[in-house]
Amino acid sequence: MATAPPTSQQAEPLLEQLNRGLDGFSERWLARAGELDDFLGRWETAWNTHDLDLLESLVTEDVVWDDPAMFGETVHGRGEFRAFTEIFFRAFPDIRFEGVGEPYLALEGAGIALPWRGTGTFSGELAFWGKRYGSAPPTWAPTGRRVDIEGVDLYEFRDGLISHWKIIYDLYDFTQQVGLLPPPNRGIPTLMLRAQRLVAARQRRRTRT
Repeated sequence: MATAPPTSQQAEPLLEQLNRGLDGFSERWLARAGELDDFLGRWETAWNTHDLDLLESLVTEDVVWDDPAMFGETVHGRGEFRAFTEIFFRAFPDIRFEGVGEPYLALEGAGIALPWRGTGTFSGELAFWGKRYGSAPPTWAPTGRRVDIEGVDLYEFRDGLISHWKIIYDLYDFTQQVGLLPPPNRGIPTLMLRAQRLVAARQRRRTRT
């Protein structure tokens, strides 16, 4: 799922948090506090205004993006980065993100981790992602349900841009909130159980052959 750091009202506190965390920690990170604050401010603005051009400009040409919602697939390069982001914005046109804690800084390299909270409404078609679906992937129908979920972004930087981005959140909780799976207190629908039994029987036959 796509994410962003704190809102503009929190920009100054974020810089203060960075400086506190960097003070005495590493000469390399301390010197980059202002640069990180500026980058994260633009990253936040791009996600919360759905500015695809700005988003593209903040990642490397060969960016790699891992998201649980890709179901094992991965985004490679700016073209795929933009395509997946468009799918996400189409499904959640009012999505917004905010930071919910201080950033964590890598001891080695140029990586940081940012905890976040995302809120929005599943009000548009949500297409499956991956080359295996071809040019006309199947889509989930919008449910009109709200989502409120927290997670963590892991960023790696190269030449001042994001080169690798891994998102960590509870996909099961997310799918329940938007109505793609029943909540735990509702039980499992009979139709879903029948479908699972059919799939399981087919898998057993393949295992025997």
